[in-house]
Amino acid sequence: MDADNHQDPGSSLSPRIVIVDDHLIVLDALCLLIAAESDWQVVAKCRTAGEAIEVVATEPVDVVVLDLRMPEITGLDLVRRLHSDRPDLPCVILTADISDEELAEAMHNGVRGVVLKEQAPSVLIECIRAVMVGGTYLADQGLSAAIDRIRERDDERRSVIEKLTPRELEISGLAAEGLRSREIAARLGITPGTVKLHLHSVYSKLNITTRVELANISQRLQLGSS
Repeated sequence: MDADNHQDPGSSLSPRIVIVDDHLIVLDALCLLIAAESDWQVVAKCRTAGEAIEVVATEPVDVVVLDLRMPEITGLDLVRRLHSDRPDLPCVILTADISDEELAEAMHNGVRGVVLKEQAPSVLIECIRAVMVGGTYLADQGLSAAIDRIRERDDERRSVIEKLTPRELEISGLAAEGLRSREIAARLGITPGTVKLHLHSVYSKLNITTRVELANISQRLQLGSS
């Protein structure tokens, strides 16, 4: 980890940036790219997530730019930790690829921008400028489409949760895992008949007829997640 503390900690016009990437060549190139911007300060360049966590805990930092694929502590794990420690700290992910699930997790944990490594260096600069003023930046159309899919899934998940009672959600989760009515009843301390009544209500509310459909909905909407 290399650190440079020559910055004005009181100037909002001089963003203090931490760069995290386990590849030294990439790390140095990103440092040169960002430092070339007038008044921008590279607080530290870190080769591990642990180094970045230490810097954010001890230095004034405005933005973290990080690689998604890193050994030991991944970029996504780093994002979760930084969001826990500094919920107000915006992060920008630099990656060759990212799944819908990873993108959803990232955006839920303080990531404001995602830049693909195949894009021009100027895109990263534009992204940092956008997140510095509170915006969200997704230059790639595929990423924007993924965000739309995630929002639609979240909306559907909320709708399903609102329709079902806590007990119905509990029984639905167990049924989706493959447990039979007698097994669910034994686990919850109720009768198999009560389980079947709850499942009948679930099927009616969700307009489905089989446990296979229930399992598919549960998996797609991650109903077992908190």
